[in-house]
Amino acid sequence: MISAVLLAAGSARRFGGSQKLLASVPHEDTRIPLVQLSVLCLLAAKLERILVVVRTEGESVRGCLSGLPVEVVANVEAATGMSSSLRLGVAEATRRWPESEGILIALGDQPIVERKIIDALVTQLSTRDADGCAPAIVAPRFQGQLGTPVLFTLPMVPELLALRGDHGARSVVERDPSRVRFVDFDRPPPLDVDTPTDLASLTSELRPSR
Repeated sequence: MISAVLLAAGSARRFGGSQKLLASVPHEDTRIPLVQLSVLCLLAAKLERILVVVRTEGESVRGCLSGLPVEVVANVEAATGMSSSLRLGVAEATRRWPESEGILIALGDQPIVERKIIDALVTQLSTRDADGCAPAIVAPRFQGQLGTPVLFTLPMVPELLALRGDHGARSVVERDPSRVRFVDFDRPPPLDVDTPTDLASLTSELRPSR
């Protein structure tokens, strides 16, 4: 009973002006838009409640998700920073799926998050510690570095809705480490595509799987 919010409303300033989420990347025997691969990774993890936040001018991004079992919402305040997309996504996810036990915050430009990473986060959500306490937040660490996606329980929603500016949920994770269950992976973090060089690296990484 987990819902996912995929943030896909960034300005892509570091990508040279083009819409990086539409960049073509290898997948099986074809090529698909980067954001579509991000959604497919969430679906492969058996997440059935997925909300994608796009820009109001993101009809092309919305179009490439047509036919996939996801909900799409447009953020009219996307230019004010990432937190506006996060707030919209969290608010809409809790409204649409109030029975969910948690909300996974994922990035549209981080398309190869393996299922085992998401599975490990979800498993920890219901695992109690020696004192019988379940975590409020479950976050991955890759070779000791805090990463994404991050899983938040519903009591954390007010703090997520209070975020402002061009910031994601990292500040909520770092505010009180005692309420966070970290899941450690001895590997680099999944590649986050910010620049054309990152895209070239991703393409190279995906080619062997074709």
